Amino acid sequence: MISAYRSGVTDGEREEFDEWFGVQEEHRTSNAQHRTPKEQTGTRHIVSVSLFWKHVNGGDPPLPTPTRELLIDARRLGLVKRFSPWESYIEPLYLHSAEMMLRHPDVTFRIYLAADLEFLAAELAELGWEVCLMKSSSIRYCPGGFWRFLALEEADSLVTVVDADRIGQASGDIERTELMDRLGLSLWRVPGYYNADTRKEVRYRPILGGHFGARGGLMPVRECIEAFVWHWRHGSLPLTANIPGRGAVPMKFANWPDYGFDEWFQLAAMYPRLVPGGTLSFIPNDARSQLLPVDIEYVTWANSRSELVYF
Repeated sequence: MISAYRSGVTDGEREEFDEWFGVQEEHRTSNAQHRTPKEQTGTRHIVSVSLFWKHVNGGDPPLPTPTRELLIDARRLGLVKRFSPWESYIEPLYLHSAEMMLRHPDVTFRIYLAADLEFLAAELAELGWEVCLMKSSSIRYCPGGFWRFLALEEADSLVTVVDADRIGQASGDIERTELMDRLGLSLWRVPGYYNADTRKEVRYRPILGGHFGARGGLMPVRECIEAFVWHWRHGSLPLTANIPGRGAVPMKFANWPDYGFDEWFQLAAMYPRLVPGGTLSFIPNDARSQLLPVDIEYVTWANSRSELVYF
C-alpha cells in the first residue's frame, strides 16, 4: 500500500499532506525542556501532545476562528458538543506543566499546536513546552489527532503520547514508557476494549490514541499516515475486520476526518510495526471482550517476551 501511494500520489496531494501534517515553525524559550539524549542510554524521552479546537466529525458545523475569549466562553456561547476547550484541554497545561517538568527534568515536553491557536505559542513555550506550530488548524478531529504521533519519527527516542486533558497524570505514563524501555520492549498500551457487540461493527482498538508509549524510529510514521489517508480517499483502504465466525464486519470510526480515524490507523498500520519489538499490555481488570484474547495471543506470538499487567 505504501508502494502504491508512492507511485500514485500527485504533486497536489503532496502539497495538501504537507499542509495537514507539516510543521510551520518551532517555539522555544530558555525554559523549554529541549533535552539531549541521556548519556547512559543515548535515548531522548519525549512527551507528545496535540492541541487544536474543532468539532470532531465531518458532519459537524465549523467553529469560528478561535480567540482566547472564545475558548474560555465556548460553553456559554453554545460552541461545545463534548468538552470545554479551555477548562478541559488548555487550563490543565497551565496548571500542571511546571509540576510535570519538575518531576521529569530529563523529559522533553512537546506540543503540536494548531495554526489558529498560535496566540498560545509563546505562553506554552514559556511554560517549558517545545511548541511545534503546525501549518494546519485541523479540519475536524483529523488531521490534528495524528500530529502527536509524529514524534515517533525520531530515532533513539522514547515517546509517551498523552491527551492534553491528562497532563496532570502524565507521570504514570512516563514511568510506563521507561519500564517498557528497561524491559527491552518497544510498546506499552492500554487496549480500548469497549464491551460492545461485534455483529454490527467493530470498536475494538489495541492502542488508545492518547494513552501509550513506544520507541521512536521504528517506522516512517508520517509517510504511513499520508499513505493511509491517500488510500481512504481513493477507496483502496479496507474498512472491515474479519471476525471469526462472522466474516467481514465494518470498522467503527473509519472515516476521515472524523473522530477515531487516528486509532484505526494505529490498529492497521502502526500496531503491526511495533509489536515485533515486544509489547507491555496494561489490561483493566474489568475488561470483557471477545477480541482481547485474540489480541493478547497476537502480541505474544509476535514476541514471546511480551508481558501483561492487570490493573
